[in-house]
Amino acid sequence: MTSKQTHSDTSGSRRMAWMDWFGLIALGLLMVCSLVLLGQLLNLDMLDNKYLLLLMAGILILNSGHAVVQLPRRPSKGGHAAKIGCGVLAVILSAGMIYGAVAGGSLKSAVTRIVGKMAEKQTIDIIVLKDNEASSIEDAVGYTFGVLENADQENTAEVLKTLSDLNPTSKAYASVPQLADALYDGEVDAIILNDGYLPILEQTEGYTDFDDYTRILKQFDFTKEVAPVVPNESITVEPFVVYCSGIDARNSDVNIQSLSDVNILAVVNPKSRQILLLNTPRDYFLPLSFNGQLDKLTHAGMYGIDESMRVLDNLYGVETQYYARVNFYGLTKIVDALGGVDVYSEQTFTTKVMQIPDKNGNLYDDYFSFTEGMNYNVDGQAALAFCRERYSFSDGDNQRGRNQMAMIKAIFNKATSPAILATYGEVLDAVADTMITNMPYEDISSLVKMQLSDMSGWNITSYSVTGYGGTEECYSMPGQALWVMWPDYDTVNVAKDLIAKSWQVRPPSSPKIKRCISAAFVVRSVDHVKSSKAHGASVCHLYYSGVGQLLRAHQGHADGLYPHPDHPPADGACIPDPVGPAAQNHEAPLEGRADVHPHRHHRR
Repeated sequence: MTSKQTHSDTSGSRRMAWMDWFGLIALGLLMVCSLVLLGQLLNLDMLDNKYLLLLMAGILILNSGHAVVQLPRRPSKGGHAAKIGCGVLAVILSAGMIYGAVAGGSLKSAVTRIVGKMAEKQTIDIIVLKDNEASSIEDAVGYTFGVLENADQENTAEVLKTLSDLNPTSKAYASVPQLADALYDGEVDAIILNDGYLPILEQTEGYTDFDDYTRILKQFDFTKEVAPVVPNESITVEPFVVYCSGIDARNSDVNIQSLSDVNILAVVNPKSRQILLLNTPRDYFLPLSFNGQLDKLTHAGMYGIDESMRVLDNLYGVETQYYARVNFYGLTKIVDALGGVDVYSEQTFTTKVMQIPDKNGNLYDDYFSFTEGMNYNVDGQAALAFCRERYSFSDGDNQRGRNQMAMIKAIFNKATSPAILATYGEVLDAVADTMITNMPYEDISSLVKMQLSDMSGWNITSYSVTGYGGTEECYSMPGQALWVMWPDYDTVNVAKDLIAKSWQVRPPSSPKIKRCISAAFVVRSVDHVKSSKAHGASVCHLYYSGVGQLLRAHQGHADGLYPHPDHPPADGACIPDPVGPAAQNHEAPLEGRADVHPHRHHRR
């Protein structure tokens, strides 16, 4: 053998060794990445078992095939080419698996940030006049603080305790407007007020410019724990209800306890793939569940999201298990991350000028126009305006509620379309930052598995209850006449029928109305008492305390008597069991009903 042949053989051996090592390294990389991907998918727990088994089988076959090619030594040129080709393919597949594992980890992280939220944050403000000399809370030595005497007492006491080194004194007032007046008049140096009251105060006549004359000196945050939700093993076969709440808080923190401007119940039947979206206007005048006092539905959110759920449960006779809350400003991020949505508008309209957040969160004034029919590629800012606008409609809040449900449909349709694959990362980040739910991870996992198992479509229907507008004193703002909407119980009964139909059977949690009831009823009389007495008659709204079911007993014509715990009916009062949405609901005739006033009009 010549030296030239020896050198050639040595070079060939080196090339073979290099190709062998490359193939083995690529095979090892493929095996490691396969294990990482499988581990991440198992941890994610959102793939149905049959798909998971198929994927595992495919990965096993893929790794086995590469091992067959890479492990034996192949001296032929064809064998070398196969090793190189398989090695390159293994590297490409490994990169894809790493990408899938990272995507799965991002999905798990985003969902974990959203789900199972068991706490709400309350913010308490120390408010002073704008020209107050104090630049920080440490300058408030010896200040007299105005406080509410019958609200937020626990948080107020905790704030005063925190400020004890400043030797503070306090003075109590019966209502928020009185508290504001005390600050204006110099009776107190500062006031201690739950941040949730500020939007209500600024919607009250005479206080709309409160923010122009005051400033927040210091804020204190308190966290309230919420009872955890136990995972539901039957969530894929039994109907359930989700309370969808939209808050328009000045604070971007979606965990903040605040007014709820969007109040939609999503009644979900997973077996029939039916979703009923039921909108209730924010101004609906209803009894609070924790004390029976009448207030606007939106105000219930100040006492916690669970309170809003219970108020609606009492109205419709259901039991809401879950909630999902989104901040209005977060809506812009979600829609933009989706690349815009296609939304159907029932009317052609132009919004009033309103403050809209730009891409950086800075507010600017703008208005938007929509046409009747489908509006394509609506971006986040326009989507927010679409959901907010009410002044352009003759029925105000009622149409706004229908628009909000139309936007939910648009987002749902885009989020469940293949188009989301291109922007799923941005969508996850947007949702994680702006939405929370108490639904456990296990329940979401079960629903995703169910959907992926057959990819069936969903039938989404919507309905809005309506009412009659006017002014009433509300529990949250005593002494003030606020705009409210008295429920039209014809539409409430229709909503109950739709709930029952979406369940296909009467929901087990729906309470039955007792025919004979005693002191469980509470009655309240308010406006126009003299007028009613002059007609020699009364109309009473009766609330059954166990279920919150509202009934009316009509005795002639009157102009407004409403429930109050100070005037209970006689024991043993018997009320017929209402049947049907309209003809047999035992309501007063239209001309004799207390909630119908020819001189009152729908809110604009």
